[in-house]
Amino acid sequence: MSKFSWIVFKKEIIDIFRDKKTIITSIILPIVIFPIIALAMGGGMKDSFDPSIPSPIAIVGGENELTEHINSIENLEIIDTDEPEKLLEELDVHAYLVIPENFDEMIENSEIQEIEVHYDPSSQKSGLAFSKIKDVIETMKIEKTKQKLDELNIDSKILDLVPVKPVEIEKDNGGIGMMMMSMILPMLIAIYAAVGGIPAAVDLGAGEKERQTLEPLLTTNASRNALIMGKYFAVVVAGILGTIASLLGFSLASIISPEFYGQAAGLPILNVLLMGVFALLICGVFSALELLVSFYARNFKEAQTYLTPFTFIVLIPAYFTMFLDGKLIPEIYIHIPILNTISILKELLIGVINIPHILMVFGWGVVYVAIALFLVNKMIHKEKVVFRN
Repeated sequence: MSKFSWIVFKKEIIDIFRDKKTIITSIILPIVIFPIIALAMGGGMKDSFDPSIPSPIAIVGGENELTEHINSIENLEIIDTDEPEKLLEELDVHAYLVIPENFDEMIENSEIQEIEVHYDPSSQKSGLAFSKIKDVIETMKIEKTKQKLDELNIDSKILDLVPVKPVEIEKDNGGIGMMMMSMILPMLIAIYAAVGGIPAAVDLGAGEKERQTLEPLLTTNASRNALIMGKYFAVVVAGILGTIASLLGFSLASIISPEFYGQAAGLPILNVLLMGVFALLICGVFSALELLVSFYARNFKEAQTYLTPFTFIVLIPAYFTMFLDGKLIPEIYIHIPILNTISILKELLIGVINIPHILMVFGWGVVYVAIALFLVNKMIHKEKVVFRN
């Protein structure tokens, strides 16, 4: 960075952090928004999916062995009612069973029984109640089957001739918590690295035009190349700070609501540093493109309109790779912009160091940054574009 670029950079950084709106949208909001989402969604998920919370159910068919068994289950609460359909429709009960009147007698005679479990598939709580009831019935069914086999002097082990023994590989990779983190965190890094510099870019390009401070700046001893590099690095710094703020907010959210965000194991420092490098690359590419659009726009409002689609440009590939397995990245993804960065972040997050992938994605990132800076440099030298206000 030249002397004049450094002067412009310091001037723009001071201007960026003098603007309270930029500080709120780029730094404070990302830190606060994720803990708020965690509190809202975490509480809702606990209420909807926590199996320890009793589910109210109704039973049609009178007292029998199954109802006694259900009464002994802590996470099911039987509600007495003559209108189970109406209560289920209003979700005053989450499900209800229809048990034959002579259920005990038919079971004793080894007659096959069918128990209807009515529930609302559109309700999460009703679906959870159905799962609880199904588990209770399955448990009772196994117990009764074993009793019948014992009465016939048949070893009940015959029911489990081929038992399945799950054996997890011994690897300190965070398990399910890491899997959840690998779905969310790369997407989060890519989105905030790409759009975190938009407020600064809008102000340093179109904002200068609207305030009519760009013309005096162009009359100084600083070359246009020095001006653009100083502004570019200021936007990059704003984008990086926005990314760090979002990651800090995400970390706070994962502490507040670990059941929603998951818990990841500690990453090696090399992986963290490499993730930072690739986040910097995507931030560098989009910072240049955002500055390019900002200089093209006539005013602040027009620049915001043009830059709004940038969010969707990142969101589409981010969601596309959300469920991608970090250990099975297709080779073609390494050569597709944005997809390749998110893919390499997934690999690094689960502890995979794929040297060919790292080199290829880094190479593409450098190429993208060079192209974007070239376009910005061409734009700043076009008088009809710079002064199109």
